[in-house]
Amino acid sequence: MEPEDGVPTRFVAGTAPHLAQLQEGAFLSFLTEDRLVEISSLLRQSNVVKEDYYFVPDTYTWNDLDHSYPASRLMQGPQFGMPFQIEISGFVANATLAEVAGVRLPDSENAWTWADWSELDAKMTDPEAGTFGTWARQDYHRQYMPLMHSNGLKKPFDDGLTKTMFDQPEALEAWEFLISKATVHRTSPTHDETPAVSGEHSNPFAAGKIGIWPGGRAFSTGYGLPKIKQRFRWTLLPEPVAIRGGAPAHLVTETPNLVSSSATRDGLEEQATALAVYLAGEEFQGRVGIERGHMPVHKAAIGAPTSVAPPPDGMHWLKVYADRPANRSRYYFGSWWEWWQHNQTLGHEGWTGEQTPAEALEACQAWGIKHLAEYQGPGGREPFVREPVYP
Repeated sequence: MEPEDGVPTRFVAGTAPHLAQLQEGAFLSFLTEDRLVEISSLLRQSNVVKEDYYFVPDTYTWNDLDHSYPASRLMQGPQFGMPFQIEISGFVANATLAEVAGVRLPDSENAWTWADWSELDAKMTDPEAGTFGTWARQDYHRQYMPLMHSNGLKKPFDDGLTKTMFDQPEALEAWEFLISKATVHRTSPTHDETPAVSGEHSNPFAAGKIGIWPGGRAFSTGYGLPKIKQRFRWTLLPEPVAIRGGAPAHLVTETPNLVSSSATRDGLEEQATALAVYLAGEEFQGRVGIERGHMPVHKAAIGAPTSVAPPPDGMHWLKVYADRPANRSRYYFGSWWEWWQHNQTLGHEGWTGEQTPAEALEACQAWGIKHLAEYQGPGGREPFVREPVYP
């Protein structure tokens, strides 16, 4: 078993690992090239209980490029591996900084709104101390897309995959809300200011200079602990209620372990499958819940006492995030990364002031239409949707 780096080359050389960690895009690519092995029958023999796992379609199961909303939450379809590593958006806060600023952090469902968030930002921002209420950044996976979804945007693309949905008002509201923190209200460091605010630390939150960070640290607190140490107390938070009052939503991505054609060649399909099952199971994922490099994929493991024990405080919110019925995936397609990279380039001008946020998002929308007009799906297929959402 090994991560994605170098795997394509090793496939060509005939030395691919029997079990490989591959991201969503690589799964679709290798699947169409017949480099993966379906293990559905072996999993039935292994007595895998599919309800025990968090599921993202088209990451290790073929689901006809499922772009349905709500997304399927039950593992289904021809299966080529098992879940291993999940990343999810969330909220962490510096409880010590909040206490010094006289701020009471929210600690229950529906306890705060986006308007409340702005008020907390203002109270925790102190130019003399160099602190900011929030670290707002152009983070597709952990900031602006989760906020767009929480504000009511159902999917990033239309059902036929012909355009992005950034022309919807709920998308612009979330986009402007985040950007204004840095460019208008000055309650977040700008992109250019972030290195100085971070100082000798890896990021400004670890430096103790940020009150609230919507991002990826919520699912990877194990990376933050050795950086923060005992310098301040921190916690996960419940999600704020969006402008339009939608259900809290998180963007979920998954890196599974996939059985390669090398396992068939070497007569090791059963062994590779057994290893994938073990690494996804409660025992191993329970250790993930202790180390906290990523979110456990096993539902019993994420709620175990060792997984919710501090530090940081509020670790029980991670399971709440994962269980939200309105969570979204990337809604992946074959050239997703190419689309995303240029989308980020265009959107960046809204964060630097070269364009207004609205102009930058309009440019992103135009790029989506242009790119998707040339896209050909796997096998010529359009995405599958159970019911129309954006016809």
